[in-house]
Amino acid sequence: MDARICASIAASTMSEMERKVEQALGLGADLVELRLDYLSEINVNAVSATIRRFGGRVIVTLRPSWEGGRFDGGEGERVRVLSEIAEVGPAYVDIELDAPDLGEVAEKLREKTSLIISKHDLDGSLNIGELRAAVSRALKLGKIAKVVTTAKTISHNLKILSLYRDFPPGRLIAFAMGELGTISRILSPLIGAPIAYACLPGEAVAPGQLTIGELREFLELVRGR
Repeated sequence: MDARICASIAASTMSEMERKVEQALGLGADLVELRLDYLSEINVNAVSATIRRFGGRVIVTLRPSWEGGRFDGGEGERVRVLSEIAEVGPAYVDIELDAPDLGEVAEKLREKTSLIISKHDLDGSLNIGELRAAVSRALKLGKIAKVVTTAKTISHNLKILSLYRDFPPGRLIAFAMGELGTISRILSPLIGAPIAYACLPGEAVAPGQLTIGELREFLELVRGR
């Protein structure tokens, strides 16, 4: 099964975010990731209305500052927001592997939606054993494990992509950020990732992120169609 392309959407207001969702879907994205941590104010009702409008094509992420995001509020508040939004049935809620009390939180969220359990190795310091351990822990708690590192050399792509040898296809998203990691963003959906992340033109939310059109064209070329 071909991986779905997900456009990461960042905006300071919900009206802007909804406009960008429409743009992303119009450009061929299969899914959209709402980066709620970019909002100047999180209105749960407005977010829920957007999710209802676009059905099961929405991934909800409220990335904390300690995992490279912009949300700097308390963890209790963050979990409350994610729990309330999960009630309206997004395709996935993305929550961090290192979140406090994750076992308890994940159990409650799983009753409402599917989970992506994510780990971001921002400085690229984790070795392959540590990355494998992170995937194994994440898969015990969520439907999909997402493990992202930072490529400082081309060989770092080999390190992160080698994880696909060890875990079931369709349950792992693994790639490297940064310009040197772009190749892993192209290859990961070809070797087992169910979702590949892209962005709107000129609006990358992570270093090395390709646009929706660029990623789709690369994948079509490699697949021979």
